Formats: sequence, C-alpha cells, structure tokens
Amino acid sequence: MFAKLTALVGGGPALNYNVEPEPYECAWGCWAHHGGTSREDGAPVSVFRIAAAEPNDPKLVAARNGVKRLKMLRHPNVLAFKDSLETQEKGVTVIYLVTEAVRPLASVLRELNLAGQHRDEYLATGVLHMTNAVAFINNSCNMVHGYLCMAAVVVTDTLDWKLHGFDLLSEHALPGDFGLRHASWMVPAQYKAAELARSEWEVVREAPPWAVDSWGLGCMMQEVFSGAPLGGVEQLRRTEAIPPALLADYQKLLSSTAARRLNPAKVAESKFLNNRLVEVAAFMENIAVKDGAEKDAFFKRLPALLPAIPEPVAVRKLLPLLGRALEYGGAPASAVGSLLVIGRSLEGDEFIRRVVPTLSRLFASSDRGLRRNLLESVDSYAKHLPTDVIEAQIYPPLSAGFSDENAYIRELTLKAALSLAPRMRQTTLTNNLLKHLSRLQVDTEPSIRANTTVLLGNIAQYLGDTYCKKVLLNAFGRALKDSFPPARCAALRALVATVSHYSPEEVALRALPAVCPLCVDPLADVRTAALACLDAFTTVLRQHDVKLQKDAAAAAAAAGANPAAAGGGGGAGAAAPSGSGVLGWAMSSLAASSAALVAARRRQARSRLAALGTSRSAGRAAAPAAAGGGARAGGSTPSSARAAAAPPAAPAAAAGGGGWGDMDDGDGWGDAELDLGSSARVLSGSSSAAGSSGGGSHTVSSPTSLTAARSRPRGRPAAPASAPSRLGSGAR
Repeated sequence: MFAKLTALVGGGPALNYNVEPEPYECAWGCWAHHGGTSREDGAPVSVFRIAAAEPNDPKLVAARNGVKRLKMLRHPNVLAFKDSLETQEKGVTVIYLVTEAVRPLASVLRELNLAGQHRDEYLATGVLHMTNAVAFINNSCNMVHGYLCMAAVVVTDTLDWKLHGFDLLSEHALPGDFGLRHASWMVPAQYKAAELARSEWEVVREAPPWAVDSWGLGCMMQEVFSGAPLGGVEQLRRTEAIPPALLADYQKLLSSTAARRLNPAKVAESKFLNNRLVEVAAFMENIAVKDGAEKDAFFKRLPALLPAIPEPVAVRKLLPLLGRALEYGGAPASAVGSLLVIGRSLEGDEFIRRVVPTLSRLFASSDRGLRRNLLESVDSYAKHLPTDVIEAQIYPPLSAGFSDENAYIRELTLKAALSLAPRMRQTTLTNNLLKHLSRLQVDTEPSIRANTTVLLGNIAQYLGDTYCKKVLLNAFGRALKDSFPPARCAALRALVATVSHYSPEEVALRALPAVCPLCVDPLADVRTAALACLDAFTTVLRQHDVKLQKDAAAAAAAAGANPAAAGGGGGAGAAAPSGSGVLGWAMSSLAASSAALVAARRRQARSRLAALGTSRSAGRAAAPAAAGGGARAGGSTPSSARAAAAPPAAPAAAAGGGGWGDMDDGDGWGDAELDLGSSARVLSGSSSAAGSSGGGSHTVSSPTSLTAARSRPRGRPAAPASAPSRLGSGAR
C-alpha cells in the first residue's frame, strides 16, 4: 500500500499539512512527535514521523503495523487517525502519521502543575480513560497492546487522555506474523511482564488477553502518580505514591502470575476513578440523551460542584461542552450561569478565544429565557469584550431587546447597555442607541422611563459635546415633567451629574426655569434633589460671574496701560468714570427712590384709614334716621373704599405647550424650549392639593404679572398684594 502511495506522489513529500520543525521532547517508541496545521483550514494536528535508511528496517515494519491498526480502531479514548504517508526523503524512507492535535502527557502535567485534591481527581480521570481504552482492546477486540507506559498517553486540548503507540498491537491468538513477537525488542525491560521478558509465548497465549497489558497498566499508574519515568522493576514495589483507594487494584494488576492479574474493566469500576469530575464530564458528554428533569437537577447542582473541579479542566473541558449544549438546546437557560462562572477566571485573549464565540451565538438565540440569563449576567463579562466584538456580534442582537414586548427584557437591555456603552463607538451610541432611548423615555412602564434617564446621564460622557448640548437638556426636561417621582429624581440627579456639559447661558435660561418648580414638589425626595440641583447650577453661575469680573478687570487694566487707545480718538481728553463710581451713583439713586416710595405708601395708607373711619361714622349717625334706604346708602362707602384699595387680580399663567417641543429630530429630542406655563400649572395644582391637606397653600406667580407691574405710571406705585387683607381685618 505504501509503495503504491509513494509511486503516486513521485517520491516527494505530499502531506497536505505544515509540520513544525522541532519535535516535542518525548514520544512513544521510535517516533518523533511534531505539531502541525492543515493547509486547507489551518486546523491544528499532530504529525508523528519515523525514518530509516532501509525500507524493511524492523522499526519501519512495526510502524506500518501501528498505522494499519490505528486506522481500524475507533474509541473515545484512542487517538483519532487523520492521514498517513510513506515517502522517500534524501534516500531515506519516511513514514508520516497524522492524528488529531495532542501533546505528550508528561509535558501537560508539568504545565498544569496541579496539587492536592485537584491533582488526584484529574489523574484519576485520566487513568479511568486509559483503563477504558485498554479494556476495549483486550475484551472487545481480543488484542494485546504490548507496550503500555506514560509515553503511550497523549492529551488533547480539552485535557482528555488518548492511547496511542500501536506498533506492537497483535491478536491474542498470536498468529505467525504477530507484531508483539517481532517487535518485543522495542519494550524496555522495566515495562515487560515476566512471561514477555522470558519470551514465553505459549504462556501469553494461554493467559487472559489482558494479562500483558494489565502489567503495563500498573507500570503506567506508577509513573503517573509518582510523576517520574519508571527506572526499574523494583520501583513498582514503592506504593507511597499510589492513592490508598487504588492500592488493592494496583497490586492485583502487577501479580506475578499472568492468569491472576486483574482485568482492566474491573479497575474501571473503582470508586476512586469515578469521582465528581468524571460524573460531571460524563453527564455533559451524554447530555443529548438526558431528559428534562435530569438536566434541571444537574445544572442546579453544577455551580456547587465547580469549585471542586480543577480550573484548567473546567476551562478546557467543561466550558466547550457547556457552550455546545446551550447553543444546540441541550442545556436549559440556567446553564448560562455556570458558563460564566467558569469564564470568570479567564482574562484578555483567552476569554475572547474560549467564551466570546459562544456568547455571540447565544445572543442571536430566540430563546427569551436564554437572553434573560445573558442580560442578567452582563456585568460579569462585559469588561472582557473588545469593541469590535461588541459592535459586530453582541450589540446587534442585543438591541432587539429595546423593543421586546416583555417589559423585564426591555429593562434588562437598558442595564446591559450601561455596561457595554463604555466600549462602544460614539457613532453607534449617537446614531442607534439614542433612538432607542428616546422611545423608552415615554415607555408605559414607569421604571423603564426612570432607568432610561439614569442610563442617559451615565453615558453622556461618551456622546461628545455636540450631542450633549443637543440632547441632554431636552431629554431631562421631558423627564422633569414625568408623573413618576423616581423619574423626576433621576432627571434632577442626571442634571447634576452632567452639569459640566451646560454653558452658563443654558443654565440660566433653560435649566433653572425647569428645575425651580420642583423645589415645591409634594414629595420630599424630589424637593431635596431639586435643591441640590439648584446649588450645582448656582455654583456654575457664580463661577461665571467671577470669570466675567476678572475679564472686566483685565480689560480695564489693559485700557489704563494704553490711554491713547482707550480715548478712541475723541479728543475730549476727559477720563471716563470708573465702574465703581457709576455703581455708587446708581445705588444711592436706588436708595433715595426706595425711601420716597415707602413714604408715599405710608401717606396713602393713612389717608385711606382716615377716609374709611369718617365714612363709617357717618353711616352710624345716619342709620337711626333712615333705617331702610339709608343703611344701603351708608354701606356703599366702605365697599367702594375696599374696592379702591384692592389691587387688580394677577392674570392667569399663560397656556403652554406639551413640554420640550416636537421630538422630530433623528435622535428623538428636539431643540425646542421648555413651556414654563405648563410646568407652573402642574406643580401649582399638586402643591395646592398638598397644601389643602396640610392646612396651607402655595401660589406660583405668573410671568405676566411682572409686565403689568412695569406698565403702571411712575408716580403711583402699586400697593403690596397683601395690604388690603391686612387693612380690612384691622378695621373690622
């Protein structure tokens, strides 16, 4: 067969695999073990190579037997065959054997560096795999491996142990060309059973098919648990490295009588080998045949079992099994928690390589329970997700949750966006996320409206100044009118958190008029938040005032240093009055005007009191003479006086629009100004209701009353609004 294959390839290497030049430090038999990759898809493989000058060299003959046997063997714990090739290279015959990607067991154990219970459980799991493989060869195939040792064990990326090295594999009946007899020279003396060392082939044939391999299995256990290669037969008597629970089986495997050696199938039944790790891995590997009740019970127990499982095994073995089970519907949605518990220990590229592909596929699932578990746990894995992965794989399916008919899913999607936003691009936030938030701010669920405002306040720092000025005040102004008190509180706190994004003009003309009415809100939490917001805004205005004063002082200093420029070419030569002089004149004038106004109001009050007293005395004197009509005539004087003394009624607040204007912009928030009349009416009504229940009342002055006051003649100042009531009560 190999000769024909060589002829077809013309004597040159025709492997469709890239072979690494440096082999691993150890390998079974005469083979050299290299890493490699497929040229078709880049998948990793292992390439075993053996070479000899003579085509009929005994080691090539044994190698051909091993390749042929491996092709025919199929077992979960036997190395998987992929390809083989025999060729000539520089006059040397070379055989290549390509298998699944594996590494020598000794290298893996040194890399894992496990200790204590975790080491015992992992080694017990591996020994169980090997006993199952040997039992399959001996009992099911009725064959003999012939050369079992730690070097015959290789490990996959998922840390599963695989048996290889089948160059000596022979039928137990020992036909004339069996490989065990012709290649027994390959087996070192310490690994040979007594009958094999003495070449007692008749004893081998009459003994059970597992007799030779039971001895080899005992040698393998000694090497595995001691962590060192077997130096001689006498080392097998040292049992301190063998776990006590496995000692009896170990001694039976190494019986001096071939017929009395223990069947590997019996060793596989040991309680020590069937530990929790084996139980968990076996359930996950066979989850497709488990019913729903078994799955629910298992995944409820799994989080408690994970701490007892070695971390490398959980990451490299259980994590892929969990991902496949969730992806194909074999596991319930609650298994997401176990998946993320395992992935929590991973960092950087390792998390991206092992967990992110599974998460991206799970987010695309239509299973609402699965999406709910993913969203509830987003905080545990969001920090590991790079921007490209979020933008391409996570956010597109996640954004569908903003419009989900289930309110809980919508709320969870909002919270997930808070965790992902710091790692998203600004264009995605402004062009996509803000549109969803605009709709959710008028959601039917009050808690979603409040959380939308909270989210917007938290992500403002990632939106950029342009969108902050365009969106924030409009969005928070809408939330200030919300009937749900926590939504109003959220808006007030968001305004404080984003105060650095507003100019002093926006604070004075837009923010303060919207916030001030909430200072008399019926709820104490809202009032407290509103007053804190006012403090933050007044701080901004004070800082702005200080800045203006410094700028004015700097300008004045510059003008004094350059009087020619300050004169402006007028030629008058007179110095302009200083700012302090103008201010002093204005203040003195204002004080004089105020004193005159107070004096005029006092004279007016005294004259009204005198007129009121005279009219009442005249009325009492005229009452006995004219009891009927005279009473009515006398009573008209005080009523007319009171009418003259009463101030005109304040005009009602101007009717306003519906809030922050039309939301026709692309992001859902326009630039329209806030309607203060509407807010005044809402809060006046709520405050009046609160006041009536408590015995007091609140009033909100209308902006139009200021216009009316300014329109009165200068010589007739209006009386205070409370004067008529005080005067009337005093007279009565």
